This record gives sequence, structure tokens and C-alpha cells, in this order.
Amino acid sequence: MRGIDLERFAFDTDLTLAILWMNADGTIYHRYGSRDVRGAHHWLSLDSLTAGMRASLTAHDTHTVEAPTARASKPLVMEAIPSYIKRDKGSCIHCHSVRPALYEEDLAAGTWTDSKVWAFPPPSQVGIDLDRDEQTRISYVAPDSAAARAKLNKGDRIANINGQPIATASDLMFALDQFSSSGGALTVTYFRGQDDSPKLAQLALGDGWKEGTPLGFSWRPFKWGLTPAPGFGGTALNREQLAELGLLLEERGAALPLAFKISYLVTWGENSRFGKVAAKAGLQVGDILTAVLGPDKRPVELESVDHFHSWWRLTRKVGETVTIEVLRGAETKQLSLPIIE
Repeated sequence: MRGIDLERFAFDTDLTLAILWMNADGTIYHRYGSRDVRGAHHWLSLDSLTAGMRASLTAHDTHTVEAPTARASKPLVMEAIPSYIKRDKGSCIHCHSVRPALYEEDLAAGTWTDSKVWAFPPPSQVGIDLDRDEQTRISYVAPDSAAARAKLNKGDRIANINGQPIATASDLMFALDQFSSSGGALTVTYFRGQDDSPKLAQLALGDGWKEGTPLGFSWRPFKWGLTPAPGFGGTALNREQLAELGLLLEERGAALPLAFKISYLVTWGENSRFGKVAAKAGLQVGDILTAVLGPDKRPVELESVDHFHSWWRLTRKVGETVTIEVLRGAETKQLSLPIIE
């Protein structure tokens, strides 16, 4: 991302792959590469890539080139952002470094709001899913969702959202990202069956409609830049390791929802305060985390280590305490970790 104008080349920088089909005047025809918690390849296929390319060529054929206009400000580049300058070593700037840098700028300026976490919301936030190969086609409509109430059906083909042409899942997520998190009426133009006449649907979205779940957010690298942090991490145990430690609950027919071995405490660097708090609470490298207890003292259902990290960052508040259970040798211990700024 070194030298890249973040305002001109606008895309979801958490992605593994991002393609922009553009005109030299800066107009972006279509985007490609979106994903969700189901995996980095969920919406990647040769058919959907080809469809996006064809749609971009069609858009290019009818595009009127815009005359260049003078910018009121300099391009926004990573190496000019104060929060990134302090860690810039002059090497490659990864895409996933963008959002943490902008987050720190917002914090410093007092302009950060929690709603900004939920950028590029997936189609599920309005109640739909999209076909992997034909990404304008709705493959699922969730009951009692905004899409269901607007009478959208499985098989409908989306043409545009609020005037934004849709050819890919990335296009749809970008269009959703542009819509206010406080809600309103989202206009969807679509086709149904063999009818070539476009139809309109108004999706009524409430305040906070972009807000997802810690699990849905867990794939995003941006989580590592958020605070408060637990200050420790590790690797999930597989079934064989769980069985060896006696943690496999055969009577319930399944392993524990999550157990992982603590392989590090963050007691160094700019976030060392979190690891030091965990160490002071008694946590040690080599401990096996077997449960995270919620306020009701019942285990929180966590599906992965990434889910654990996003849950902590998105749901825990400064001043609270999180109780965890760890296995150390043959002994089970409960440790209470205070949440700090």
C-alpha cells in the first residue's frame, strides 16, 4: 500500500484478494474478492471472476471519460499517516495495516465510534446470501429479515443498490458500506425469473443494522489492532490432543467448543500492558485455556482462537473482569483478568 491513494483506491483492506476494474480517470467499474467467515475462497471462482470482467468491459464501453479535476487535498497515503509513521520501516506496507492506522488516528482525534468497526458488511446483514458463481443471484433469503420483508426471493438477480451497479459480492458489500449505519430505506433494483423489466424493493434498515457478531468479524486482521486485548494467545488443540489431556467429553459426543495452549504473553511492545495484566493474574505460557466464563459464569461458546480474540475486543469493556479456566498439569485453575484501557 506504499504510495497508494486510499481515497481513490477504496476497497476492503482486510481481504486476502482485492481486484478493482477501473478507468484511467479513476472511475471504478466493479470490485472483486470479498469474503466472510466461511473462508477466503468462499466467493472466488473462475465463473464469478469472468462475470465481473465482462460486466466491467460492458461498463467501459458506455463510460464517458471525466475530465480530471484539481484535488482540494493531497492524496491520503499510509506513509503520511502519523500513527503509521512511527512504525514505518520503509518496507512493504500490507493492506491489513490500513484500518489499524486509521483507527488510531480516529482515537487520537476523538472521532472514533464503534459503528466504524463494521465496515463492508456481508450480504447476511440485510438477510441474503449470494451464489458463488453468479454473484448477482440471491441464493438465500433469511426469514423475517429486511430482504424478506421487502419481498426479495431466492433466485432474484440484483442489478444495483442505491444506483450502484452490482456484478459481484464485492460490489454489493461496497454499496452496503456506503449506506448509513443509522439505517433508512435501501433501494434494490432487481430482476425476477425471465422477466426483463426491472423491479424495485425498499429494504427498511434500522439503526445499527451493520453491526454483526464477533464470530462474523473474527476472520478480519483488523481485530489485532483493536483494544482492549487479552494480552495472550495460542494454538487450538486438535481432537487427539484433547483426548490425551482428558478434555474430550465423549459422553456429550463432542470435544469442548474451544481449548488452546497459551504460547505467548504480550509483555513487550506498545501493547505490553495487556500481557502484563494477564501475567499478574497468574497466567503462564504452557497453560491450556479450557473455558472463558461470561458474566453469568457460564462458558462462552467460542468456535476458534480468532473468535476468542474478536469476542474479547468487541464485547469486553474497560473496568470489567473476565474469568478464564486453565489446565496446568493436572490442576484446573480459575484466573480473573481485569480489562484495562
